Amino acid sequence: MSLALSRTPALRVGALELDSPVLLAPMVGITDAPTRALVRSLGAGLVTTEMVAAEAVARRVPAALALLDFPPDTEPAGAQLVGCDAAVMAEATQICVERGARFVDVNLGCPVAKVVNRGSGAALARDIAATASVLGAMVRAVRVPVTAKMRLGWDHSTINAPELARALQEAGVSAVTVHGRTRCQKYQGRADWSEIARVKEAVDIPVFGSGDVDDARLVRRRILAGMIDGVVIARGMLGNLWFVRQLVEMVRSGTTVPDLAFADRIEMTRTHLDSLCRYYGEDRALRIGRKYVAWTIKGCNGAARLRARVQDLDTRERLDALLDDAKAAGLGPSGWFKPLFTSGEG
Repeated sequence: MSLALSRTPALRVGALELDSPVLLAPMVGITDAPTRALVRSLGAGLVTTEMVAAEAVARRVPAALALLDFPPDTEPAGAQLVGCDAAVMAEATQICVERGARFVDVNLGCPVAKVVNRGSGAALARDIAATASVLGAMVRAVRVPVTAKMRLGWDHSTINAPELARALQEAGVSAVTVHGRTRCQKYQGRADWSEIARVKEAVDIPVFGSGDVDDARLVRRRILAGMIDGVVIARGMLGNLWFVRQLVEMVRSGTTVPDLAFADRIEMTRTHLDSLCRYYGEDRALRIGRKYVAWTIKGCNGAARLRARVQDLDTRERLDALLDDAKAAGLGPSGWFKPLFTSGEG
């Protein structure tokens, strides 16, 4: 007989008590405030901004500060920083907290060249002592939890996630997320959850797994088996935000939440675009929202013809007409489309 997770002690990240062990990954161009609010409403325990450059935050660059917005409907929400200078990271952490972040995460996994060539992301994680020094400075700078998101290592010959996690725990870090690939793998192959479990064995702080989170029952089994304390969802929800609710309920109680009907999925996208319009204004929201519309309609009948209209979305009337036409067309024989997201998410 499997026990419901709700009967286990509450999961804490520092002083934060989580109402679900399903967390939202930071994703560039995705996890803005409206999207975080929607994912939080679907049950995610913590949500996080997209990756923000600590140097830009410390210099108070307006575009960077704009990403550090924490409306009440996203609570509890945190900021993710990327950088490698301890003093700059500590200052940026203080600014994040001043602006409302309930925790600050550090990206130690981003594999893209423009990040690693500056010694940040997965490059910083190669040097355990340097990484611990940077995050230790951040821990000392604020009273909110500091967390980290890492990969297994630079490549398969230099896997260091267990050792890195131990060093971060000693530096005062409150939790770690481990993406089950190396930097050199980037997003190829399958995530190695046995290696993630090794990190869980190495530390006492919460360990969250990341990578190929697309099977709710498997996630539940991994948590109940003690391999991880929770999961961070990223690509698995793109094109189907309802999966967050399905994952949350399966992990919490073993309950299977049915898939949304195609028409309901269309309406969820409409609701999402409504929130983007309220937040950004119609012109910018429709530019930002085109990817969500394209993902939603790609699996419907006549999708190619409908997708050709996505780039012309410049008014709310055109958006509603396109979604109404997609709803009328119905889901095609190939089923729902799952997009790939491979940039800015460690």
